[in-house]
Amino acid sequence: MEKKKKREITLIGEVVSDKADKTVTVNVKRIFQHSVYKKIVRKKKKYLAHDEFNKSKQGDMVKIKLVRPLSKQKRWLLVDILSTAPKKEEVK
Repeated sequence: MEKKKKREITLIGEVVSDKADKTVTVNVKRIFQHSVYKKIVRKKKKYLAHDEFNKSKQGDMVKIKLVRPLSKQKRWLLVDILSTAPKKEEVK
């Protein structure tokens, strides 16, 4: 029997929280046209992703992929940091 090749699911989103250890919250936005009413619909969803080395910070654009369950809510793994957040200047 031949094994079916699994489809790799990846998403791109913005890190909205990096407070937990080795976990980031990623907000993924998507835009699509409603099938019946033909209106442009904007939706967003938050995913918990595993960040092994705590590299990403709040505001970074990241790529995440679907993996086996790592905890009760974590099913995503941080693959790559696409762009970093602009650094906040200190006000004196």
